[in-house]
Amino acid sequence: MTTLYEINTRNRKTPDEEMDELEDWLYGKRKGIKMKRFWICYVEGTNGGRHCRHFSLKKAENEAERLAGFTGKVVYLLECIGKCRTERMPPKWEVAK
Repeated sequence: MTTLYEINTRNRKTPDEEMDELEDWLYGKRKGIKMKRFWICYVEGTNGGRHCRHFSLKKAENEAERLAGFTGKVVYLLECIGKCRTERMPPKWEVAK
């Protein structure tokens, strides 16, 4: 037996509107939460080391160029687009009777 479902096509968003909504969600513009964008330089072949947050793209690019010249390795410039946090709850123990 086949069931027909009504698909609402009247209020569908365009792909551009969906992308704008996704970017708003990723950049933290939902629910009034605003996060400051930053960039981090990652040197290929390293364990990560300490990372410095650069709050302007130009400063991050300058640091990436400096690191590439200093290490002779490929440097990736990573942009943080969002963050997630979980609240730790105390564990609940049950005692056997």
